Amino acid sequence: MKTEGLLESILAQYGLAGVYTQLLQDRWNHIYRVEAADGCVYSLRITAPEFKERRWMEDELAFLDFAAGVGTVAAPRPVRNRDGELITAISTPEGERLACLFDWIEGEPASRHLTPDILRQCGRITAHLHEIGRAFPFPDEANGFRPGYRYDQALARSHREWIPQHRAEIGPENEALLEQAIEYAVAGMDRVGQTRQSYGVIHADLHFGNFLVHNGRVSLIDFDQLGRGHYCYDIATLRVELYDDPPTQAAHWQAFKAGYVEVTPLPFADDAELDPFIVAVGLVFLDWVYNAPNPQVRVEKAQFIPGVYASIRARVGVEIGS
Repeated sequence: MKTEGLLESILAQYGLAGVYTQLLQDRWNHIYRVEAADGCVYSLRITAPEFKERRWMEDELAFLDFAAGVGTVAAPRPVRNRDGELITAISTPEGERLACLFDWIEGEPASRHLTPDILRQCGRITAHLHEIGRAFPFPDEANGFRPGYRYDQALARSHREWIPQHRAEIGPENEALLEQAIEYAVAGMDRVGQTRQSYGVIHADLHFGNFLVHNGRVSLIDFDQLGRGHYCYDIATLRVELYDDPPTQAAHWQAFKAGYVEVTPLPFADDAELDPFIVAVGLVFLDWVYNAPNPQVRVEKAQFIPGVYASIRARVGVEIGS
């Protein structure tokens, strides 16, 4: 089915016709901005033909629907189709395509607007999100919530599966480092535990491209990576990005934490407790780059690999020597 016909078929399920659409992304999912005749604006996601895990998508949308009901986080609200469903499925010659529609979130990436006030808002949003995660039915082995999206000990141990495949490129010294990093991350996560206060549903991709700023207010988008994990993992993802700007990182980090504690206590007692999660974030980055099916990812991100190894070495080295 041609793209135009696919779009038309999907939008018809939402009663949308004669709309203006703009393709925003097509690396994996296809993301469109949809402007309706009545002035309403939406974001439409159409999964790649290879995506077959409808249950995973249902879990993501159920969480976002739950979050919208709570109302403390400005995030995409899923829109139900004419049948009252959050997912629209369309048969194509390439296989079933799944789609979902969201209310549009206006704004520019926060990376262009980083100030202490914006970081404070990011902290509050993250804290509210974690409170929603605590209120949402607890993701455990029994309920099968997003089983392919875990940000805990299971993810850390899973890196042992791909490291040997890239042994020649990684090199023996870094291969040994990665093995130590896995043990370090797992031990740190074990210390934190998986209680209701430390573990639940997390965004898992809290970089400043996913925080949007509009008229001085911050929203959060792109919940594709949503899953079960440690709240510290969420915060470590953002913490890593702050290191990219050394002159401001200390003030921005303090502002983020100040905003977070306005809502709920931090899930760590001191910054050092985040180190195993920062290492875990580094392992995920390396996994993503080494194993990216899209060669463009490798070209764009390879320059950051040495810095990630240096960050891991600095933290694992402290642990080994203690």
